[in-house]
Amino acid sequence: MTEEELFEQARVVNFAYKEAVAGAQLEILDADWQISAYGDSPWECPGDASRYEFDLTRRTPEGWRLDGTPMELAEEVGAWLDENGWTDIKTRGYSGEIADVVVEAEYPEEHVDLLVVDISPGELFDSVTISATSTCEPGDYLDIVREQVPGFADNDPIELHDERKAEHPTAPLSFGFNDDGTPRFWNDSE
Repeated sequence: MTEEELFEQARVVNFAYKEAVAGAQLEILDADWQISAYGDSPWECPGDASRYEFDLTRRTPEGWRLDGTPMELAEEVGAWLDENGWTDIKTRGYSGEIADVVVEAEYPEEHVDLLVVDISPGELFDSVTISATSTCEPGDYLDIVREQVPGFADNDPIELHDERKAEHPTAPLSFGFNDDGTPRFWNDSE
């Protein structure tokens, strides 16, 4: 597979994985989410340099409040995941003073190896953090980065200008960067 073909395969995997996670986000909050990790930078899979994966993290905005208890939201999210093709769904709460509830699931057909939804009540505001790791896919992550970042292959990478702090789950997806360092959007992601 050429670097261009690997890049295109990685983009397809990335978009499927992000779209699946966006569905779970919308079940919780149909508004902008804070971005901690956008999710388009490939990483070497643990213990396997011949495979790559992606990870992302999103958080509800500051000031957001739960409509019910963390466990009620976890049960709603778990039911939605089950109805929408997700598998190996687990919900766990904690005893004692920890009020967080965590929902885990996977969706290998959409390239999601692990989705973790952490629901945390707070005094001033509540929060939900969604973290997701894609399935490990064949290919060297550095070959993908060489195609994502102009100048990377020549050891003269451009300065990246990705200043997204928040994004709605239905926003057009990006993968890689343009020659001016801005995120590269694709016609099929709109």
